[in-house]
Amino acid sequence: MVNVTLQPLTRAQIEQIYTDHMIADFPENERKPLKMILASWEAGWYECLGLFRDEELVGYTYLVGLDGKYLIDYIAVFPEVRNLGLGSQLISLLNSYLGGSSVVIGEVENPDYTDDAAEAQLQHRRIGFYTRNGCRDTGLRVECFGVHYIILEAGDSHCGSLDETWKLYESFYSRFLPAEKVAKHLARD
Repeated sequence: MVNVTLQPLTRAQIEQIYTDHMIADFPENERKPLKMILASWEAGWYECLGLFRDEELVGYTYLVGLDGKYLIDYIAVFPEVRNLGLGSQLISLLNSYLGGSSVVIGEVENPDYTDDAAEAQLQHRRIGFYTRNGCRDTGLRVECFGVHYIILEAGDSHCGSLDETWKLYESFYSRFLPAEKVAKHLARD
């Protein structure tokens, strides 16, 4: 039987994931600089977790933490092991890991903002994956650095009103950025 676990990553693993996987998994406009990720991780409010199948690293998730609330900043399974159920296992392990959290939210690209049919289909598949794995649409739509997102909530958490969810979303980005950048690059759709 295969043992799948979620474990904290080392600095070397974070750097390797960035250069070997994140660059391929996320477009440049959705990817924070490695320097920012490492500084946030070293500050203690950014968690970098690896999905391990036995001893093999097969995926990852990075989280922004704020007073018992979390933003799933990145989540991915390595391409060579996709479609084996590992993504669902990652979501399940993450729900257990964050089980005591009051709110857990994540971003998924809004397919209403692409003219590329293949990209829209992929975005709809991602939304379907998350909803099949227990995530729910909060109703909040945002634009972050030019990317349009649907904000989902995970696990047993409940965000509250759209205004409360928006304020929480802004507060996560305020951990990374000065207020003027937050005001310039984040907006409700």
